[in-house]
Amino acid sequence: MSNILQLEIAELLGFTPIARVTDDEIWQHLVTPTVKGLLGEVKVKQPALLLDTKEGLFKGDAVSNLNHHDIKGPDGKERVRYPYLHTIWRTVNGMVVFKRDGVKFEVFCWFGDVEREKGELIFKAALRDRRFDGTTRANDCALLEYTYDNPDYHQRLSQELSSVELSIYGFMPGSRIVDATGDAEFDSFVANPFRFIDDTDHFLALFQRALASKRAPGQFSAPIPDVSQFTLRGFDHLARKYGYDLLEMAASHYHVAKWAMNGGYLLPDPDQALVMSQLAAGLDAIRAKGHPLTRTQQSWACAVQSLRPVDKIPATFYMGNSELVWPQDNVSDYCLWLYKPLSAKAKDFAPKVRFRPEGEDPAQAPERRRALRASGKRRK
Repeated sequence: MSNILQLEIAELLGFTPIARVTDDEIWQHLVTPTVKGLLGEVKVKQPALLLDTKEGLFKGDAVSNLNHHDIKGPDGKERVRYPYLHTIWRTVNGMVVFKRDGVKFEVFCWFGDVEREKGELIFKAALRDRRFDGTTRANDCALLEYTYDNPDYHQRLSQELSSVELSIYGFMPGSRIVDATGDAEFDSFVANPFRFIDDTDHFLALFQRALASKRAPGQFSAPIPDVSQFTLRGFDHLARKYGYDLLEMAASHYHVAKWAMNGGYLLPDPDQALVMSQLAAGLDAIRAKGHPLTRTQQSWACAVQSLRPVDKIPATFYMGNSELVWPQDNVSDYCLWLYKPLSAKAKDFAPKVRFRPEGEDPAQAPERRRALRASGKRRK
């Protein structure tokens, strides 16, 4: 009996501390003043709904079924394994949607009339408990955009310390590239250049256009200016309040990784830490040769290191290392994980992990990444 009593039953069943964060706390600590100004005053707070269908309440509101759970109700709709709560706040200029299950919450801020398909997602923020990462149980959450079951690339930093992963998205309404130019392909390239990287000549043509813009990789719309600092403080506050030891993120591009590191985040994998130092040195060398780069161009310079063969990399940007690639291609499962210690228990924590299969030479990274993309084993 004593062994049973020592089990954290609620957490083993999937109810974790992050599920206790309230809508009001999310609104206060994560939704920025600029976003609130765009949305306008909150007019109606609707009661929460308990849903179990993949289909959402309007276009763009659907959840995921990445574990391929296969149950349909009498209405024929696809069901997810575990239900989730769905709450709507209606504002003067749009709508706020809160979603949560036992391991994750997320908030979506929509500008415009989304129910008539005249709205635009301008802000999204989330915290997700990582205790099931590296196992198939991780994919049971219906609020995922990516799978997290890979034991090599999604391994936890510690079995003793609790951690949450943050994710953030914030763009000004009406500023999307495709809306301004009508060029859907260039919009897609800026959103995720690594989906184009195996078509070398095409990638380079789009890369040159991106360099002349003021958009960094991933920035298919103009960033909301107060998101970066406001949300870092908010994530930190909520993770600490609800007892987590570590706060983590997977950095999509160089400017995102630098934003995290400037906010106190560390690199747990020595191979990835070496790559980051090599990229920083490469950028210094480019600058020393008389080619100053903006912050957005620095991220593009890091992204283009993944191009193969390396003699296709423009001479101005080549960093002289044929094994150097940007660690997270946002296509395969491989991530650039960073972490921030929060609790006293984590103060002296020094993880020793390598996000690659055991025994694999890190020099194989470029070909491994290419093989993962070609195999179809990619993020959904």
